[in-house]
Amino acid sequence: MNDELGPDSSEKRLRFGCGFLFGAFVAFLIGLRELEAFTGTFWTVVIGVAFIFGYCAMRQGDEFWHDLSQWFRWW
Repeated sequence: MNDELGPDSSEKRLRFGCGFLFGAFVAFLIGLRELEAFTGTFWTVVIGVAFIFGYCAMRQGDEFWHDLSQWFRWW
């Protein structure tokens, strides 16, 4: 039997929010470096990346942040 309780709804919202904000920040910075003009496609990509980061952070929790820190270490 697994006695561990999963995250409650407020923790899931917090995880998603933090992942969303960080994903938007990273996508925006990379976009600033690569693009010369802000188009609709740029904002669509920023929002898409933010949702992906938010979803992954919500599902994986601390493991997501640990893996992300390992990946950004070389950068």
